[in-house]
Amino acid sequence: MWRMQMRRHRIGQRCQRLRQQLQQHGRAWLEQLQQRRAWRVGCARPRHSHSHDGSFHQAVAPVLVLAQCFSLMPVRGVRAASARGLYFSRHSWRTWYSLVYICCTSVDTLFTINLAVHGTLDVRSVEPIVFHVSILWGSYYFLQLARRWPALMRRWAHVEQQLPGYENWRQREHLTRRIHSVSLALLTLSLMEHLLSILSAVYHDYCPMRKDPIESYLYADAQQLFYVFPYSNWLGWLGKIQNVMLTFGWNYIDLFVIIVGMGLSELLARLTRQLQHLVQQPMPEVFWTYVRTRYRSIVELIYDVDEAVSGIMLISFGSNLYFVCLQLLKSINKMPSIVHAVYFYFSLSFLIGRSLSVLLFVSSVHDRSREPLRLLQLVPTGGYHGEVSRLASELSSDNVALSGLRFFSITRKLCLAVAGSIVTYELVLIQFHEDEKSWDCVAQPPLH
Repeated sequence: MWRMQMRRHRIGQRCQRLRQQLQQHGRAWLEQLQQRRAWRVGCARPRHSHSHDGSFHQAVAPVLVLAQCFSLMPVRGVRAASARGLYFSRHSWRTWYSLVYICCTSVDTLFTINLAVHGTLDVRSVEPIVFHVSILWGSYYFLQLARRWPALMRRWAHVEQQLPGYENWRQREHLTRRIHSVSLALLTLSLMEHLLSILSAVYHDYCPMRKDPIESYLYADAQQLFYVFPYSNWLGWLGKIQNVMLTFGWNYIDLFVIIVGMGLSELLARLTRQLQHLVQQPMPEVFWTYVRTRYRSIVELIYDVDEAVSGIMLISFGSNLYFVCLQLLKSINKMPSIVHAVYFYFSLSFLIGRSLSVLLFVSSVHDRSREPLRLLQLVPTGGYHGEVSRLASELSSDNVALSGLRFFSITRKLCLAVAGSIVTYELVLIQFHEDEKSWDCVAQPPLH
């Protein structure tokens, strides 16, 4: 009798193992079939499921790698699979590269100030000082941010893991594609602007300083150096390399601010998408506790990010406001050639568009934080709990927005305030403006 029972028991175990194997093979076969069908109709591809995990760390990695080529953000492990691979090292070549760049920029800034002091103090002589100081200040802030970046990204990744998952690969890749598209567009336009400036200076030099146009361009591009040292080609090319590094840093400050705004607004958007699907249903109180705690974790992350990058925000908005006012003032003048006019108005349009993009992308963090409050009005009476009231109170009282060293909060209302300030200062500057100074060779500082 017991032999029959043992035999039945063995047969049952074999049957159970066969069922499990069939289920496993069946699931794998079903997944392969679904992937093939999806690939044929063009609605999804198998490679998308593994190309991006939807994290901000992975989306921003290529941009950080490019920044490190120009001595900014000296963080190790930016290409790691997760934020756990990030760390900062004082002995890394990235850190030393950044320190050497800051030292070179400091010396170049001193030469620029020396040139302005011994020359004619006007708008043209003050402009390079503001340019150098803003980039030098920004480079120092990026070095300080690199020390806090690993812990900040781990906190960011922890918040992302607590949020609702993505429904499909399009949502998972949305942030990555958006960041890469904006970065490519901004950097391409900045490269075009720089090439146009070279073209206008070399081929249409209205005030040549040397017989050779290349030497004349290098001479004018590094005036602060040749005011102290005699002209040499290697020193001219060294000044040009420094100018390229400064130009990239100036554009990258705005790009970094835009990327941070996009990443934080995407966190709030993920929480809002879940509310849009479930807010009209009578959900239990534990669901609203989950929503409130997730919202609070995002808000605390925004406060931490603001504390880390608010100095860079101030540099971005301050320098953009100054250069927009200056370029608008120059637009009144007559251009010496058509090439100069094309370059100038392209540069002006790019500067205004970039400044407006920074404001809109960063202010979207504040806009996204207000959207759940509107959705709470759709909660049915049967699903209204104390947690809903508590969440509504937090949404209405919190001022969720990035700032510039806490001097101002970046919202859409700031756009009108900035536009009003620009108009006011332009009206004042126009009264003291003289058209001859902008393209007058005699007005330039004396050079050895």
